[in-house]
Amino acid sequence: MSGFLGILFPGGGAGGLPPITPSTYIAFGGTTAAKRISVYGWDSTSGFGSLFTTPSIPNNINQVSFVRDNSVFSASFVAAPYFSVWQWSGVGFGTQYSNPASALSPGSGGPAGFTWTQAVDAILTSNSTAVSYPQAWAWSQASGFGSKYSNGAAINSTGATTGITLNGDSTQVAFSQNAGTTISLYPWSTATGFGTKYASPVTIPPFGNNPGSVSFNQITNDVAIGSTSSPFIAAYPVTSAGFGVKYSNPSTAIGGTVYAVRFSPNGGQIAVGNNSTPAALKIYQWGAGFGSLYSGPSIPTTVNSADWSSTGSEIAGATSSSSPYVRAYPWTTGGVGSQYSNPATAPGVPNCVSFSNQTR
Repeated sequence: MSGFLGILFPGGGAGGLPPITPSTYIAFGGTTAAKRISVYGWDSTSGFGSLFTTPSIPNNINQVSFVRDNSVFSASFVAAPYFSVWQWSGVGFGTQYSNPASALSPGSGGPAGFTWTQAVDAILTSNSTAVSYPQAWAWSQASGFGSKYSNGAAINSTGATTGITLNGDSTQVAFSQNAGTTISLYPWSTATGFGTKYASPVTIPPFGNNPGSVSFNQITNDVAIGSTSSPFIAAYPVTSAGFGVKYSNPSTAIGGTVYAVRFSPNGGQIAVGNNSTPAALKIYQWGAGFGSLYSGPSIPTTVNSADWSSTGSEIAGATSSSSPYVRAYPWTTGGVGSQYSNPATAPGVPNCVSFSNQTR
């Protein structure tokens, strides 16, 4: 395991963070006007619970997220002000925080995803157009958005940035792009902001990445990125010196464009959402690289987003091309269990899914 880690296996809390507790909510964000955000209660035994009342949302949602103690719920979209952040509690949405005083810049195209630090003292993003720049704001639960950090050095000048991921102790942040070097890595410090960009990996992954298709392993400090071109995924070890040698491709091919990549909370699996049906949600063992492919689940349509619950005991996938749009399953070391029943009230057409009780 990497010495970077400020997070332990599920059940423990480190660095003053609250302990990991089972997910109690699951949220979807998408494009249906009356249902742009759908948040349900969640239970590992019974699955989907009741749908919470949602504030009026004027924009299509690209990403939704809780933080580890569920005190905050956030969403991003392509139009100004680009983010909405609410207080969250057991009764659902609370007061919306004021927009940041200094906006995303340039703002055209909106943010390329976002991520909170584990301590929830900063929110990081990038503009999604070329040229793209790492951007961040300080955050406090009491007052919301604080001062904006200085933008980091340009991610690249030839393509748009599509996604973002922080490592386990919030000291390194990676961005995916749809051209150029395709993946870029920076040091991060809440005290000082973005550091000097690391050298690009020796082996550059294929172009054409999608939002949500870049993910840090919170335990091993490996990073993986999905692609629209064969072999459709690439993964690297990351140290304080930057990218290591690219891991070998999975022995069982993914077989189609990757839209979602997510490591499990204990670092032992990697989930991949793609368009290779009927198994459009593929889960591989993870050690020092890709291991065996688990069997199932059978999903006959493209999986455009995937997430593990906070304890890694459940996994969910979102699809946008055919109802029921959402599918969730229990997970054990033996693989995927029987699918949970669909929610009683269906969500809108989703772009993204996120379980609670973890910082994204």
